[in-house]
Amino acid sequence: MPGRYQFIDGRFSRGDLQAFDWADHVTAVLGHNRRPAGFDLYRRADWNDNRSRVRSDGSILLGARTAHWLETCGNRMYNAHYPGQYQPTREEALNVRQALDEFITVYLDKVQPPHPATTPALQALDSGLRDTVVIPKVIEGSLIDRAFPDITRLEGRQPFLQAATRGLTERLGNHVGMQAGELADLLVKTPPAQRFEALADVLVERDPLQRRLPDGSARTLPADHVARLKAALTQQLDQAFQRGGESSRQVGQDARGLGRSFGEQRATKLLGRCANARSAIDTEQPGYQQVSDLMSVVQDDLATGRASASQGRDSEARVLQLKLNTDYWNGELHTSGLPDGASGYAGTDRSLTFDREKVIDVLASVGSAKGPSPELRDAVGVVATQAARLCNPVAPGTQQNGPGGQAFEDQLCRDFVGQEQDRLFATLGFAEVDSAPRSQTATAQVVATLTEAAARRLGLEPQELTARLLTTPSNERIERAAALTLGEPGMAVDRSRWDEATKTLAGNIDATLAKAAEADRTGQTKLHAWNRATAGERLSHQLTTAIEKAGRPVRQADISADQALLKSVAAATSGQPRPGGDPAGRADPATRRGPQPDNGKSTQRSTGR
Repeated sequence: MPGRYQFIDGRFSRGDLQAFDWADHVTAVLGHNRRPAGFDLYRRADWNDNRSRVRSDGSILLGARTAHWLETCGNRMYNAHYPGQYQPTREEALNVRQALDEFITVYLDKVQPPHPATTPALQALDSGLRDTVVIPKVIEGSLIDRAFPDITRLEGRQPFLQAATRGLTERLGNHVGMQAGELADLLVKTPPAQRFEALADVLVERDPLQRRLPDGSARTLPADHVARLKAALTQQLDQAFQRGGESSRQVGQDARGLGRSFGEQRATKLLGRCANARSAIDTEQPGYQQVSDLMSVVQDDLATGRASASQGRDSEARVLQLKLNTDYWNGELHTSGLPDGASGYAGTDRSLTFDREKVIDVLASVGSAKGPSPELRDAVGVVATQAARLCNPVAPGTQQNGPGGQAFEDQLCRDFVGQEQDRLFATLGFAEVDSAPRSQTATAQVVATLTEAAARRLGLEPQELTARLLTTPSNERIERAAALTLGEPGMAVDRSRWDEATKTLAGNIDATLAKAAEADRTGQTKLHAWNRATAGERLSHQLTTAIEKAGRPVRQADISADQALLKSVAAATSGQPRPGGDPAGRADPATRRGPQPDNGKSTQRSTGR
């Protein structure tokens, strides 16, 4: 061994014991399961030469001052006989802190040799993680703060990078739902050359904006979009720590405060890029953008509706029909696995599946130079229909319905698509679109009769009833349609009478829809016992009759109460005695008679019986 090196032997000092203890804790922080392999330890003889390095044989050569304070720390840790035997100064604690920093730096070079691709930015992050995570955990684990209490209050060699790293990892870790320090620990356990990629991966995979819908449901993004986003975040991190390394050499007294502000600002910019990527999907998957645009139109148009005039609200008031800030499509688009004969399917997992040739290829090749072709009309109809099936606040996707319920849902979807076709085609670049011919099937006529009756009762347009029913759970839709057709129950209506009428009408609606679907399925326009009337017209007439019959007992009380109120208002505004008063304008006969026994009559009048 050349004379300028000295072997550190435990027979003369406790430096080797202290070095192995520090190395053991560093290994644990890195997430290694095995204890560190033994290594020889040397010190430089020249006091002014404090360079440390890993030698080719795996041994560690420490600078003279680093080795001295390593040995001093070891002696006080292992040779002390009672607490308080040594009274260290702050300067001694600072020297031990610097020796610990230097030893950990060179030991990390031994167990994690520098990668050729390591950039200055990665070196800056490594420095920040060393001072933020590694050194504090080694101090805690090796208990050297008992011998040098001030050591926990001392900053590392790069206070700006230390604070910047802590600010960045805490801000991002909190956003993705990690425990305090969990993200920084993960980065420490990652090879240095892969840390920016690992951080970008955590952001995309665990960011609720990317992987979760607002209600907590899973969201699946196109693979190429995810890859592009991760690459963009990695580049942004590299640029940020490149500037951080440069800034660390220029800061003044408040290095810690400036560093934390720097880290938090960079975290905010990273999250801003993630938020922008939330809706601006960048993918080469055919048809994805067109499906996404059509889905947005459907969801927006189903989200709110006009308030019911029968409820005493302003006709321009809006009512919520879908949950706010909820995307009903999970972002997953398939082109295989369709049921037999289907062109589109809305899965209960909130995915969308469409036939490649009939839907996806047609949408992907759309051009706005000419009017929409029949094939494009069909493709848009399929997408909008399945999108509407996803916009169900209780059970999104295709549900199993009975014959009447399924016919009802299918026709509501067709009606909705027909009503919204201008907006649907506008999002594909078409300024004007000729209206599609209205369906003349029996089911279409029955549903039109039902929605028009309910809309007339509530003071709404039929298309608003269609949207309101589409956002009702499929197993409640027919009963809801019956309730809307009867109107909201007034105070003069017995609730039991209302419930009975609603259930009776719902049964009639279900049966009528099932008959209409059967007539359409078999191709009948006339049933054998029905002359001079199509099936749709006859069934519509029967439904109208059922509506009138079901509504008669609950509406009579409403009409009587409304008429009495109108007569009273008219009399009061014209100066005439109110109905039932004295024709001569004198006091009401009931007043002249004085107080009379009620005998339960007021209760009868208030219930409408």
